[in-house]
Amino acid sequence: MLRRFGLDAALWYSIPVCFLAAYVTYLAQPAAAIGPHLLLVTVPFLLLQTLRLFLQRLRLQRLVTATLAATLIGLLATYYLLVIAGLKSWGGVVAWDVIPTFFSMAVVLTDSLSIPTFVFPIVGMILLAGLFGLCWRYLNKFDWVGPATRQIPRSLLAMITVCVTAFVAQELHEFSRSSWTPYGEPLSLTFFPPRDVLNLEGYSVNPVWGKRLDQAEDAARANYRPSNGSKRNLVFIVVDALRPDHLSLYGYSRPTTPNLTRIAAEQSARIIRGVHATCADTSCGMFSLFTSKFPNGFSFRPFIFHDALRRNGYRIHMILSADHAYFHRELKEVYGPVDTFYDGNKASERGFYLNDDALLTDRMARMPDWDHITPVMLQFHLMSAHILRKADDTPGPFQPARRYALSNSKDMGPGGGPTATAVNFYDNGVVRADAIINDLLALLQKKGYLQNTLVVITADHGESLGEHGLYTHANSVREEVLNIPLLLIPYGYAVAADAPVRRFPSQVDIAPTVLDELGVPLPATWIGRDLNSGAGLPFTFFEEHAFAGLIDHRDATHAWKYWIDRKTGVDHIFDLSVDPHEKSDLRATIAPQSLAQLREMTAAGTSAGLSLR
Repeated sequence: MLRRFGLDAALWYSIPVCFLAAYVTYLAQPAAAIGPHLLLVTVPFLLLQTLRLFLQRLRLQRLVTATLAATLIGLLATYYLLVIAGLKSWGGVVAWDVIPTFFSMAVVLTDSLSIPTFVFPIVGMILLAGLFGLCWRYLNKFDWVGPATRQIPRSLLAMITVCVTAFVAQELHEFSRSSWTPYGEPLSLTFFPPRDVLNLEGYSVNPVWGKRLDQAEDAARANYRPSNGSKRNLVFIVVDALRPDHLSLYGYSRPTTPNLTRIAAEQSARIIRGVHATCADTSCGMFSLFTSKFPNGFSFRPFIFHDALRRNGYRIHMILSADHAYFHRELKEVYGPVDTFYDGNKASERGFYLNDDALLTDRMARMPDWDHITPVMLQFHLMSAHILRKADDTPGPFQPARRYALSNSKDMGPGGGPTATAVNFYDNGVVRADAIINDLLALLQKKGYLQNTLVVITADHGESLGEHGLYTHANSVREEVLNIPLLLIPYGYAVAADAPVRRFPSQVDIAPTVLDELGVPLPATWIGRDLNSGAGLPFTFFEEHAFAGLIDHRDATHAWKYWIDRKTGVDHIFDLSVDPHEKSDLRATIAPQSLAQLREMTAAGTSAGLSLR
């Protein structure tokens, strides 16, 4: 009997042990999580074994036991896969309320594998049935409960029940207090994400330095004085993963943006080139965009762009096709109170799929007309160019196209070019984004929002399509994932003559430029510079997970891009003036003292606590 019970325990713990081995070694999570997690997975194991003892005399005992065991094992394995996916995708353990978002994007997996959507739930049911069959056969051969009930007195069974109940109650109490969150225990992080740590897809703000920076942010808020007089409306459009070199507006050979090209000509738009994101993922990029900070300046209570507008009398309406309520909860919290918040989490209410940009025009059509009195900011977030966008209802103009979500992505250095099917898939998405923007602007015009308005179109980051062997984003600091567009379109007013824009402006410069155009004072703590002023920082900093670097554009004839992999210590340097696609790594030809200086400047620009002014 004891031997069979031991076999039960060995099989039950085999999955958690394998997961914890990967969690600590491959995913570099704290080893302190091992003990608490094993205690937590003991709870369902002991409950299941105790229940089996009480159900032994029932005819359906083995059926119930096999069903419960298969369900628990299936749920545990599924949870572990979600944790691994979260840590690999954005560097964080998946939160409880984000899990539905994961499953709602199952269509992306089936689309990437070129299989029908209905296959996914069928495969799930088959796997569960197979797991049930294995549990049934195992119980038929190794069930210890029958002999145990004949040997264990009722008094001992009662004592076992009391002990199990006490143990379970104690562990659940500790769990409810989030006692193991500081140890990195995954279940605790799922149900009780720490609130004193700002985690932006793997970039964590140091609690001590973040709180110190917040003191300066609070002082800036206290001393801020809004402007007087009438103000322009603002339409702020962020297209997730949009690359400027794939827009015909920026000279791309394919006609991907016919509407934007026409609108830019009609409205005398400013097309700004060379803008670089500070990160290659949404959370970090958006945080940097609206706080005008490089990641080293992130804090918990930044004086954000939206706060400045609120203080100047703006109403703020946010309509986003992605799920920002849960998947990017940190962003939603930092935006602060807004008049309208509608995102992809509500997509199913109107029959839309998550990340379907059609819900933007649907929601905008139901918005009231502008009252012609109160200035408004309308913020839109489009997913049409993103790898996780809704599957195309009809084939796009560029074929053959294939979603590249599952493509093997590994930086192979200077070699490697874009993959044709990935480019076609991406360009079809850009065409879709162009059409959505055109429809949105037409709706805004009809509802009176564009009478005296600045329209801003930009991106949170770029996208890799096979260059250097890389796909998607959040996995490098290559030019493909850092280069973003910036389009400033005036409606109903004349713009001043274009001021010279410095080379390689940064994402942190966008918010100051927009507020200056609106006549709204800038927060004192912002690091970026108004692009109309001609002034700017001598370096453009960036980082993504282990990668960090800068673009040194002080020399008018050279733009040195330096970056280092902080895990391996391997660094790289390119001259973007003659090598914009990073095809020739100059590390071996640079003087050691110059390389050391770039390394020091990168460390200074990306280490918390050092000013970039």
